[in-house]
Amino acid sequence: MMQDNQMEMLSILGEFIKNNPDERELKRALAVRLALGNTPYLDIAELLGVHKSFITFWKQEFRLSCT
Repeated sequence: MMQDNQMEMLSILGEFIKNNPDERELKRALAVRLALGNTPYLDIAELLGVHKSFITFWKQEFRLSCT
């Protein structure tokens, strides 16, 4: 069940990324998508130029918005 939920969340993020040109929103969505895909936070932070707490915050916000 957790696998299905994660796949659904990745699908939601994929659609959001396709339909949103705002750079800040895309950075948030990419951070969450990579985190849900088990990419290490340090790698995400370096790739996107953000702090690890940024990733944690937006991942939590996204999970709350999906419930």
